[in-house]
Amino acid sequence: MPAMPERNAIRIARWQGAATAAVSLYYDDGTDSAFDLVVPSLVRRRLTGTFYLCCGWYKGPDDPKLARWGALARRHPGIVVLGEHTWGHGGGTSAEGLADAIARNGALLREMSGLPPRALLSFGRPGGCPWTLSREEEAAVLAAHGEFLRHDFGPENSGGPANFHREVAMHTFADAAAILDRAERDGGWEALLFHGVGGDWIAFPASEHERLLAEIDRRRAAGRLWCGAAIAVHKYAAERDGARLEPAAAPDGALAAARLSVATDPTLFDEPLTLEAAVPVDRDSVAVEIAPADGAPAAPLRAPAVDGLARFDVPPRTATIAVR
Repeated sequence: MPAMPERNAIRIARWQGAATAAVSLYYDDGTDSAFDLVVPSLVRRRLTGTFYLCCGWYKGPDDPKLARWGALARRHPGIVVLGEHTWGHGGGTSAEGLADAIARNGALLREMSGLPPRALLSFGRPGGCPWTLSREEEAAVLAAHGEFLRHDFGPENSGGPANFHREVAMHTFADAAAILDRAERDGGWEALLFHGVGGDWIAFPASEHERLLAEIDRRRAAGRLWCGAAIAVHKYAAERDGARLEPAAAPDGALAAARLSVATDPTLFDEPLTLEAAVPVDRDSVAVEIAPADGAPAAPLRAPAVDGLARFDVPPRTATIAVR
């Protein structure tokens, strides 16, 4: 008879899906090549990209060039995610100016995406323009408008042509794959930045980009990478870091039980948390009961188990979780 695991052996996975590492794909400026070339590839593979738009570049919300991005975000939620890039790609020289630029842009992005007015957005600071605000001043403005600076990256994570002479160092598939390797080696989060792909400006080669997506898809299928939207990975990390999972009295017949407490606001930070539970090695699935702290009925689910480990996603809310 297989040995029983330690009771209450439940833990929060570092990344969603218990992936080894996380990667986010950034596409700045709403280029035609991103719309025509990147989006179909992402949709085909069910991968996610964050597309940072400046809505002030267009004639208005009904401008077909802008409206098409909203249509894609609503048609493919979780795959095409819109991000904040300021109203007109302007600089950050005053808190008031930045607040106005992101308030206007963010409101329209949320409306286009079909999101609530308070939904959190990822902010991508535009390049090539003056920026004199300190990190602290910038963070205060963003926080007041429900936005978060996207995950940092260096020039080696910025894609473009080999003859581009600015701070761009990711020219090939091999360059990008090395960054994926680093993410897995460190168990961390990496971001890859693109503008044009095969066209437009600062264009990364289309064939190399296609190879990159295929590689991300392969690593995701092997459980090695979570390809998440910038705001989704930010939410998950904040939820995970602010959560506590403490042993709870296991009901009769339960293998393990724990109480999950969260510090984040679940109305804003709503990315599911992945939990892992030790179970007997002869189990191929387990029943999971989630009893919210507010007294709502326990929500049951069935979770697969492999080699003595069950994995399942739970809402980021305070609750008691029992595994049977």
